[in-house]
Amino acid sequence: MRAPNKNEEDDVMAKAATPATKKAAPRPKAPAKPAATKAAPAAKAKAAAKDHPIRDQLAVTRDTIKAEASKKAASIKEDATSFANQASAKAREAATKGKDKAAETVGSLAKMLEDSADTVDSKFGKQYGDYARSAATTVAGLASSLDQKDLDELAGATRDFVKKSPAVAVGAAAVIGFVLARMLKGGSSND
Repeated sequence: MRAPNKNEEDDVMAKAATPATKKAAPRPKAPAKPAATKAAPAAKAKAAAKDHPIRDQLAVTRDTIKAEASKKAASIKEDATSFANQASAKAREAATKGKDKAAETVGSLAKMLEDSADTVDSKFGKQYGDYARSAATTVAGLASSLDQKDLDELAGATRDFVKKSPAVAVGAAAVIGFVLARMLKGGSSND
């Protein structure tokens, strides 16, 4: 290290001994030109667009894919609605055929009960024959009701009946299930 010379020491001492001088006030910035500040982002965007053609191509491709996906989704939705309507129509058609078949079967049951009433009269007495005729009339009324009403009316009537008397509905379902099982079992055994 070298030792400071006398002139350097005097300068340092002189600076320390002099009173503090005012610092210069910062110079205010000139106001920016409005046209320059508004045009700057646009100019940058144009420059960025020129600098990034791949980005633009990707944006166009993305928009094309979105449009195609929307078209495909609409097409799939339309197809699904069409299939649902077809399935509903086929289910309604099958239910109508089932209702007609049930009405026919119940009508046959009423006819069988009416025909057997005379046999019940001769074997068990007039009183039991009258019960058979009464049952035949009730069953015939049910068959007529099934035949005349459409599916919506039958569903509403069944719903109301189950709400009013659920115990009877469960009992009737059990009896109908038993009778159907016996009929199916009897019809399928060819021993």
